[in-house]
Amino acid sequence: MSADERRQRIADWVAECGEVRIDQLRDFFGVSEVTLRRDLDILESQNLIRRVRGGATANPASALETRFQEKMGRNTAEKRQIAAAAAAMVEDGQVVMLSAGSTTTYLARELLKKRHLTVITPAINIASELAGHSHITLVMIGGIVRPGSYAAVGHLADEALTQMNADFAFVGVDGADVQAGFTTPNLMESRTDKIMLQSATRGIIVADRSKFGRVTLAPVARIDEPALWITDDGMPEEALTRLREAGCRVVRAREAAAQR
Repeated sequence: MSADERRQRIADWVAECGEVRIDQLRDFFGVSEVTLRRDLDILESQNLIRRVRGGATANPASALETRFQEKMGRNTAEKRQIAAAAAAMVEDGQVVMLSAGSTTTYLARELLKKRHLTVITPAINIASELAGHSHITLVMIGGIVRPGSYAAVGHLADEALTQMNADFAFVGVDGADVQAGFTTPNLMESRTDKIMLQSATRGIIVADRSKFGRVTLAPVARIDEPALWITDDGMPEEALTRLREAGCRVVRAREAAAQR
């Protein structure tokens, strides 16, 4: 991993979790504390974090909307490709769950092209995009809204989701690793994502190839648990082979239509 990649992951970690400690970074990245302090100094100079004793916190000057729009702007073509492939699997009249996330936001926009759907989501930004469309029956899940992801999480969200069934649950993740499985940085959000996958006839991961090989704090599912992982067409063949040997049902976007 290059220094730039490491700093980007640190910035993402702080944006998702609100804070991080030097010892956590040392254990995760396996580099010296001197190197990590230099990383934090550089990130602070870029106004991406605020240095505090023993670690770093989110920069309060970095607004929620800015952080989310940055994610929306990364790997845009790949996310739209995945979103189109996932939407093609959904038939009019079905019930769909959407987790919070940038890829699922693009998917929500694709689902607006359907004639009639019921969409269940804990993501307030997705709900705002779908609200007001007469052909979408929107079910908004309530809870504690997380800074940085627009996700409503906690026992209120989890309890509501356990009372519902869906044809599909499309869940975005921050990491996908053969050993660690699918992961996300926040413990409460991971529980909500797990319940969504379990509440649907088909629980599907939607994540581009940049997530492969990444491991974040909280597990969402084992690599072989979801019914399918739809990734972008640029996923290397070697990575697909490793994943499939581990039991992962992963397909590139162009192959997803055959999975209907």
